[in-house]
Amino acid sequence: MRILPCLLAALIAAGCGASRSMHATQAAPAPDVRPAKAAPARDAAPSQETLSSFIEKTRELSARATPPPKPAGTTLESFDKDLGAALVAAQVHPSGATARRVAQAYARNGVFDVAHQYLTNAVKNDPRDAANYEALARLWRDAHVPHLGMADAQRAVYYAPDWAVAHNTLGTMFQALGRRAEARVEYERALTLDPEAAYVLNNLCYGDILDGRMASAIHACSDALARDPGMRAAQNNLGLAYAAAGRMDAAFDAFNLAVDPAGALYNLGVVRMARREYGSAVDAFKAAQATDPSFALAAARAKQARAQLGSGDQQ
Repeated sequence: MRILPCLLAALIAAGCGASRSMHATQAAPAPDVRPAKAAPARDAAPSQETLSSFIEKTRELSARATPPPKPAGTTLESFDKDLGAALVAAQVHPSGATARRVAQAYARNGVFDVAHQYLTNAVKNDPRDAANYEALARLWRDAHVPHLGMADAQRAVYYAPDWAVAHNTLGTMFQALGRRAEARVEYERALTLDPEAAYVLNNLCYGDILDGRMASAIHACSDALARDPGMRAAQNNLGLAYAAAGRMDAAFDAFNLAVDPAGALYNLGVVRMARREYGSAVDAFKAAQATDPSFALAAARAKQARAQLGSGDQQ
């Protein structure tokens, strides 16, 4: 049976958190600060939306990673030691670089408005520093309003036309807006500038998955992992590409390397659901929840698979 890429891309566990709104005070960690596209994440049931926009929304619904609870009466600045150190560095040695470090720490905690303040101050202090604009663009992108960061992404490329990271970030902005052909152009430019950039290869892999080019996706993700064997997003995307191509054994192996044990079992259940093997899917989801009792989505998926099993809709 052919596995639907849309279903798998929407459901596969990526093992990472997602950001919240621009005005959140404390939320799940932001995605990796490197300018790389996150892998598809756990979600609610598929709808008629386009694949790319649906994956963006499912990332919000599926995020499990949350910051540890801070003791009552403490502030985020005193609880988060990295943030505290970044604030001290910015006060002692004020610069665009130290301001960006503070902004990244606030963004990681979901405090996007304060992160934005630090980055805009950095731009005022050095309006020709491409790194400030690139960081601003990623902030808007990770807050799920990429259209507000397009000008910043373009300014980063303008001030640093030979910087692979700037082209890659502009590519992620285009991709977030559904302009995948333009995104690919920027990724390819970035890869020309830095052929060893695993994050760019992972983005090309992800774009291939969205476009249904699974053989090309497998090749790009494999190249990314050859350069950075620990890149979980690429490992997860590789599993997704294998599953969409019908190579189930390879998909299971990739998923097991991409996420924690509970996530791997969840992914196994998703693939089995896509194959309409609902009894096996129920077993996998139950095992995922047993491995991680807080994994509520696994329980929800088990219930969904059990309902399909009860309906007799199984091969």
